[in-house]
Amino acid sequence: MEIVHFVGGDPMLHADIVAEAVALAASLGLRAGITTSAFWAKSPARATAAVRRLRTAGLTEMTLSYDDPHAEFVPLNFIANAVTAARECGLMLRIAVVVEAGSKITAASLRADLGLQDEPGINIYETVANSTGRGEGTDEETQAGRVQHASAYRGPCESVLHTVSIDHEGGIRPCCGVLPHYDSLKVGHIAKEGIEAAMRAAADDPLYRWIRLEGPIAILAAVTADDPVPMRAQDFDGICTACDRIFRSPDLLARVREAAEARRSQIETCEMLLDGQPANLVGAQ
Repeated sequence: MEIVHFVGGDPMLHADIVAEAVALAASLGLRAGITTSAFWAKSPARATAAVRRLRTAGLTEMTLSYDDPHAEFVPLNFIANAVTAARECGLMLRIAVVVEAGSKITAASLRADLGLQDEPGINIYETVANSTGRGEGTDEETQAGRVQHASAYRGPCESVLHTVSIDHEGGIRPCCGVLPHYDSLKVGHIAKEGIEAAMRAAADDPLYRWIRLEGPIAILAAVTADDPVPMRAQDFDGICTACDRIFRSPDLLARVREAAEARRSQIETCEMLLDGQPANLVGAQ
C-alpha cells in the first residue's frame, strides 16, 4: 500500500476526523490525499487555513471536483482559493471534471477560467459520467449522450485488484468503489479479514481477473452472445455501468461467475503472457 485517499460525499464535512485520519496514515509511512468540492474555501484565508492544517497533518495531494453539477453549488472562486492554497502548501494537485454531451465546463475551459494555461504541473482531467449510482436517474437523452460520447471507455478495468476501497462500515471492495455498495462486490471487512487477506482472495477470483484483462463490457457481450437479446458494447456508457449490471443482479452474476470459472485456465495463460500479473498484484498488497 502506498496511499490512502479520502473521498465522499465530501470528507471535508468532517474536517476534524479527516485531519486525524491523515495524521494516522502519515504515521504509517503512507501518502494521504482527499477529493473535495472545495465548499470550504470561501475566502483565501479560510482556504489557506484548512489546507495548511491538513498539510501539517501529512496530506500530500488533493483532488478538486468541479463541473456543471458542482458549479450549481460551489462558485468558481472557491476552486481558485483552494488551488492557490494547495500550491502554496506544496500539495500535488488535480482537478477532476465530469463531462456530459453539451457540458459547459470542460478541462480546457476550467484551465482558462483559472488562469492555469501555463501551469502543466496541475493535472486537470475529464471523465465521462457513467449511469450508475446517482448518475442512473437521468433522462433517456442524457444517457444516450453518454453512450455516444467520444471518450466513453469500454476496455479493461485498470482499477480492479489494484485499488482497494473501504466503505464507511469497513467493507472492502477490490476496485475504486464507484458502484453502490453491493454486498456481492465485497471481498472482506477491514476489522475481520483485513485488507491483505481480502485482496489475496480477490486476486484468486477468476471474475475479478477477467474484468482486469478484458473489462466487464467484453464479459457481458461474451456471456450473453447466444441470448435472444445479447448485450453489446454500444449499450454501455462505460465500464462502471457494465459492472453495475453484473453485481446488482444475482442471476446475471451467477452466469458470469460460471463463465469466469470455466475460463480460469485461459485467464491464467493470458496473465502469464502479460508477465505474471496476478503475482505482481498480490505482492503489491
